[in-house]
Amino acid sequence: MIRSLCFLATVGCSIATDLSTLPDLLRTISDDVFPGLKTMSQWIHANPETSTQEFHAHDLVIDYYTTTNPGLWAATPHAYGLPTAFELDFIHKPTSFTGSDDDIPIIGFMAEYDALLGIGHACGHNHIVLNGLAAASMARQALIDLDIPGHIRVLGTPDEENTGGKGRLRDRGAFDGVDVWMMAHPTSADAVQPMQGRVDAQANFVGDTHADAVRIAYEALVLVTDLASSLPGTASTTTPVEDIGMFAINVVAQEIVFGVAGLSLQEVNSTVQGLLDDTYVGVNYTIAESNDVENGVALTIEGPGGHASEGNKSPLRLSIETFRTLTSSRTDDVSFFLPGNTTITELDITVSCRTRYTMDLDAVLDAVKSAISSKASSISTDRPYPALEVMTPVSDRFLALMHDADHGSQADWNYSTIAPAATDAGFVQDARIDADTKQLLSVGKVVFHPNFGICEGTPGAPCGFNHEPVFAQTAATEYSYGRTETVARALAQVAVEVLQDRGFMREVTRLARG
Repeated sequence: MIRSLCFLATVGCSIATDLSTLPDLLRTISDDVFPGLKTMSQWIHANPETSTQEFHAHDLVIDYYTTTNPGLWAATPHAYGLPTAFELDFIHKPTSFTGSDDDIPIIGFMAEYDALLGIGHACGHNHIVLNGLAAASMARQALIDLDIPGHIRVLGTPDEENTGGKGRLRDRGAFDGVDVWMMAHPTSADAVQPMQGRVDAQANFVGDTHADAVRIAYEALVLVTDLASSLPGTASTTTPVEDIGMFAINVVAQEIVFGVAGLSLQEVNSTVQGLLDDTYVGVNYTIAESNDVENGVALTIEGPGGHASEGNKSPLRLSIETFRTLTSSRTDDVSFFLPGNTTITELDITVSCRTRYTMDLDAVLDAVKSAISSKASSISTDRPYPALEVMTPVSDRFLALMHDADHGSQADWNYSTIAPAATDAGFVQDARIDADTKQLLSVGKVVFHPNFGICEGTPGAPCGFNHEPVFAQTAATEYSYGRTETVARALAQVAVEVLQDRGFMREVTRLARG
């Protein structure tokens, strides 16, 4: 269905525009704008930069709109005092429009471009910046071609992965004056769904000796692991997300090196073999004698890694269960060490606390602190990421577009109640929900954040979930870029329809606090 005769009542004029040609127009515009933006996304993928360090990606976008294609947008580098944030702004005011610029409806797009430590764009943020720029560019040209009054803003939002760049931008007023913001995130499947609340607890453990420190830290890891069945809240998890001694927030380690002293290689090997069953998907290990300590045995445990939200049995989990089994049966003659690191007596671990609703984050965090406070020398936390809620008016329209022939008749697109991960877009939405019914009551801003699959369903094609190293390969395929183009066209159409139809804008923003 095309919203073909939508009416926008503006100050001083009334405009009716037939949007029946909009899908074909957007496809034509995409043919013109998408290839250059795709090239930029490919460069960003090939040159990954971690959170707050996205200098080249920032400069590339600014140069594209000030040197390569000047005059299309008002481009602001280092926006809102953040070195790697940018802002693009465009207003189309038809000659027949008699109102002021403030009377022109506005919509925003968010663009992310930070990568992950050691595994590059394994969350696919090169596609988020591409999607935001492409959808905004298509909508911009459609407003011109159809002579529809509209204001479009694109905000480049650095540091999604680690410390909540959108939260800092919100604090600086970056989202003020725009009630509707859109973006789309690549993943392994298509869905309109909520996103988790998240807070990370960083715990420090100190021992008199290296072996003491390792034992204390692993005792804490056992306690965190055992919280799974008793956590408060809805769909809550607490997942250790870093290798001891190596900081890699939000990424489950692909490799854990763990040492056991006081037992033979055969005894340690037998223990690990007894634990490693088919619930440890893709996890394997090697074992060898170690010269780091007397009678030492070193385990190198490898696995697919992944996202802290998944809760998979990871290499770290196998080392935790090995520690648990050996300490429960052998206490006096067994000690533990980190091969190659046997002089350190202070260790850090991070626990990613996640839950479906923001209101439950404090209780989950308190459960972690209570469990490990007797072991830890200190526990600090980062800034909590609020959960992101689904808002149906814009979601309904987007899903209808993804189901139609212009966007590939994608029947797999639907709503899901599963919150697969966290996003700092929750800072922008700032949702308030009823504590008892969990009904969405209001939002600071309307945020639409569909997740779209970029895994090609052919034998041998790379596929995985976000933060698994293989997902960086997925995010570089031609198929993935084709998927981004389709989603960007649909978002552009939604944006034009919202800008053109005052009634639709009111419906979309009904819960916005303004």
